[in-house]
Amino acid sequence: MEKRDLRIAAEFCALVESANLFEYLGLERSATAEEARASLAKKRKYMQSMQNNPKFKDSAKFLIKNFRVLDRVLESPVDHLKEMRLRREKAMLPTLVMVLDAVLSDGHMSAPERVFTEGVASEMGISGEAYEAALLERSSLVQATVEGLETPTGPKVSGSTVVVESVEEGQTARLLQGASGHGWWDATFTRMLLECIPGGPGELVDVYCRTALSAMTLLPDRRQLTYLGVDRSSERLRVAKEALRAQSHQHAVDRITLTVGEPHSLPIDDASVDYVLAIRALANLSDTRPVLAEAYRVLRPGGRLIVAEPDGLSECFYFDGHLRDYNAAFHRLCHAFNEAQGAGVPAIGRPGIAIGPSLPARMKHAGFQPTKVQVHASYSLKAQPFGRLLRRLQKYPSAMAGNAGLTMTAVHASVLKAVKDLEAELSLDRIGMAGHVLPLFLAVGEKG
Repeated sequence: MEKRDLRIAAEFCALVESANLFEYLGLERSATAEEARASLAKKRKYMQSMQNNPKFKDSAKFLIKNFRVLDRVLESPVDHLKEMRLRREKAMLPTLVMVLDAVLSDGHMSAPERVFTEGVASEMGISGEAYEAALLERSSLVQATVEGLETPTGPKVSGSTVVVESVEEGQTARLLQGASGHGWWDATFTRMLLECIPGGPGELVDVYCRTALSAMTLLPDRRQLTYLGVDRSSERLRVAKEALRAQSHQHAVDRITLTVGEPHSLPIDDASVDYVLAIRALANLSDTRPVLAEAYRVLRPGGRLIVAEPDGLSECFYFDGHLRDYNAAFHRLCHAFNEAQGAGVPAIGRPGIAIGPSLPARMKHAGFQPTKVQVHASYSLKAQPFGRLLRRLQKYPSAMAGNAGLTMTAVHASVLKAVKDLEAELSLDRIGMAGHVLPLFLAVGEKG
């Protein structure tokens, strides 16, 4: 691969603020060269239609002018990926060295100090291997002792350049920090969403944004993305605005707009956005078809619909193992609840607690081309007293039965009996690994 081609590819990635061409194209690194080149050709066609849009003008002009170079780079992308890793490491290493020198200035790095500096390196996007190599070099220079330091066998340090294989550790640590405290919306789910939203300029609408958690977790990594959050509750939007103001230094408030609206009637022009996001927005609607049709209307050709919904019929509860009898009774109630919720609506638009597996079919019915399906394990497993789990085992199915008019029916009664049986078997203060696991389907569809 010619150095000039690699340099041009790196310049383009810097322009669109993407780690590499694969990220810009919204592809996993496991994608083949043929898939990457086909995606680039599709992107060029899209950018040709966006040249008059001020937001896209620079990146569109660069891509069109240098398309053949970028295509050559993707013909054999290994060198490009390595080059981008090296550039990132080289850019951040001097800052890490300053931190390490400050900590090592007293001639010793304790275990807590090492944990601290590892965290700093991870936040910078520097891999664990590169951190260990830099630490070894700096501690050797000042003859400082480091608790637990071992000689690395992978990366090599030479001046300010570190050769590494991956920066995934740093990305993981940063995402964990950004998604902490949000329950099922964890670092893994955030990463899955980011993989669906390529780098570069774009406009995203979140059709059921609630308190704008999607803006808080996605925009720091997609710095050329503008965000419109739509929610039917003005109170939720008030809470969202307060949270965003409190974190304005991190989440680019100037790129965020929040407005009251309905997911089936968006205050947006036809073919005006690049992404429509719907996170657990469909299950409680009377019919999902109008929302998907509305998403199709507002998306530009080539735009993406990204939807996440659960499969509630597969939800299971645990306490130091599978609560088989309770889960069997709970699933019977779930099936009855689903039938009651979807009465009178065709299957392709029927709401309910288990629409996740049907998302690709629903997208296809609305005119989209389904391109990707992933499953995320939403869970609440942790060590806790059985009494705390017992309250959820009682309240959750009772609320479900009440909402569907199934209170004290046979299916509801069987769940309550299973609860009583567990109560007789287990003491309330017994500590165990308790909670639930719920499959959450993330699907992507493209507008042709």
